[in-house]
Amino acid sequence: MQMFKKPSVITIFIIGLITVVISSNLNWPAKFSNGIIESDAKGYYAWLPAIFIYQDLSFSFKEEVEEKYPHGAIPYEYRILSNGKVSNKYYAGTAFLIAPFFAIANFITILFTDLPADGYSYWYPVLVNIASIFYLLAGLIFIRKLLLNFKFNEGLISWVLLAVFFATNLFYYTIVEPGMSHIYSFFCISAFLYYLNKWAIFVNPKQLALVSLFLGIIIIIRPINGLIIFIAPFFFNGFNEFTGKVAIIFKSRNTKLMIGSLVLLVSIISFQPTLYFIQTGSFFLYSYGDETFQFRAFHLFDFLFSFKKGAFLYHPILLISLLGLLYLWRENRYKATYLLLFLISIFYIFSCWWSWWYGGSFGQRVLVEFLPLFALLLAYLLSIKRNLWVKISIVLCMLLCQIQTYQYRYFIIHWEDMNKEKYWEVFLKLK
Repeated sequence: MQMFKKPSVITIFIIGLITVVISSNLNWPAKFSNGIIESDAKGYYAWLPAIFIYQDLSFSFKEEVEEKYPHGAIPYEYRILSNGKVSNKYYAGTAFLIAPFFAIANFITILFTDLPADGYSYWYPVLVNIASIFYLLAGLIFIRKLLLNFKFNEGLISWVLLAVFFATNLFYYTIVEPGMSHIYSFFCISAFLYYLNKWAIFVNPKQLALVSLFLGIIIIIRPINGLIIFIAPFFFNGFNEFTGKVAIIFKSRNTKLMIGSLVLLVSIISFQPTLYFIQTGSFFLYSYGDETFQFRAFHLFDFLFSFKKGAFLYHPILLISLLGLLYLWRENRYKATYLLLFLISIFYIFSCWWSWWYGGSFGQRVLVEFLPLFALLLAYLLSIKRNLWVKISIVLCMLLCQIQTYQYRYFIIHWEDMNKEKYWEVFLKLK
């Protein structure tokens, strides 16, 4: 009970309560539940019924299920052909995290309802939404713990948590599209950063094992997010300190630790190639076909500022949080420089994807998982003495984001066909 007297814990509890109330209104009525698993989420989720209900990794049950549970969205094909055999375009890591909730849905459906236990009747999508809420709150808890490690106070952390949830598309991808991979990556990266920071402080074998665990899950959810490993030097006071701590792992008495952590990481990562081998006879395949990164044809400015999908335009709190680099610079120039270079690298790489706007999405959805880093910078910005303007900015950004979330959900903001004229034509309009 003592924990619930802390402001940041109360904030997380309130966020959870609000999320449950909104989700129960928008998604849990039977007439709306079919819309929880849509678009890419169909592919992420399909691994679960394929493995646990149909034992069919060719997904031949797809047509029958879609006809049974129609929804207004356009039918979405997630199956691909490789070596003449069917596979899933999307990686299985998201399904791995949803699996416990899938089991609960199956249990409820079989024991307490007359609904078919086919993986798609009422309780299955509802439990996907509940899974997204669970991982949201778990991610926020890890951000809180990370910020406490950096000696930020409870009140300041509360402001950060409110901004991260209500002023970014984290809100949208928890409630409106909970089957997408982003909220699950957000949780894993939050946990990864927390345990990486703890390992940097204590060089504890347990922390290194947890770092390996979460890195492995991050990779099987969305391999490109494995780039987060390159943030590791940031958590040290200099590159020499980082290399020195890494060298400790290679000392003879730590051999078992190093091998154990490596085995854990490889075991988790091998989960996806094993599924590919069962499906196609090949351990490795590129499931995205002609969709690739085009490193010479990058769209960095568009990715950050365009009216089509600019991350800083649709969620200006991200841009404001970068001012925290100035205050981090005063404390540790090495950390400020390294974090800036890391973020620039992430922006550049994501802007090189052939569809730099990432299809139908609210803002730049690929940055949802990296919100813990923006949260850290926002905490540094809030730590200044005269921070009233920062708090006012957070409130305004939350209001803007919530209005635009509503606009996006009800097609006032188009999912991928926005430009300057259209943006200002509907700016802040709710009809």
